[in-house]
Amino acid sequence: MIVLRFSVILLLLTASYAFAGEASKAAKLKELAKIQGLHEIIEQQRSYSHEQVKLIAPKMLREAKKQFPALKKTTIAALENSYQKFLNATKPAWTTEEAVNAWGVYYGLHVTEDELDNILAFYKSPVGQRAAEAGKIAMQQWAIFFMERNNVTVEKATQAYISELRAIIKAEVKKRSRK
Repeated sequence: MIVLRFSVILLLLTASYAFAGEASKAAKLKELAKIQGLHEIIEQQRSYSHEQVKLIAPKMLREAKKQFPALKKTTIAALENSYQKFLNATKPAWTTEEAVNAWGVYYGLHVTEDELDNILAFYKSPVGQRAAEAGKIAMQQWAIFFMERNNVTVEKATQAYISELRAIIKAEVKKRSRK
C-alpha cells in the first residue's frame, strides 16, 4: 500500500513538474512570438487578403450594372446581397491568436526550453533586436509577395461570385424576354 501511495505521489509530482515546464515553455514561446512581431504580421496578412477581395468584387458589381443598366431594384439588391455573401465567404476562418498559438506549438516541438532561453537571450541582445526588426519587415514584404501570387480562397470565391452574378442577371433577362 505504501508503494502504491508513493507511486501516486511521484506520478503527481512528475506530472505537475512537466505541466509547469510546459507552461513555462509556452510563456517563452509567446514572448518570442511577440519579439518577432508575429501578431502584426499575421494580422496584416488577414487584412491584406480581405482588402484584396474588397477591391475585386465591387468592380464586378459595377461592371454588371453598367452592362445591364435597366436592372430592377430587386435584382440590384440581389446582386449586392450576393456581394455581401462573397465578402463573408472570403474572411479567414481563423483568428490571429489561433495562428500564433499554432506557431508556438509547431516551433516548440523543435526546441527545448534551454534552447528557447538562448534564443530569447539572442533576441534581447542588440544584434538580436536588429534581426527581429529586419525579420518583421522582410516577413511583411514576403507576405504581400506570397498573397499576391497564391490566393486560392479568393480565386474560388471570385468564381462562385461571378457564377452567382451571371445567374441573377440571366434570370432578370429571362423575365424581361417573357414580357
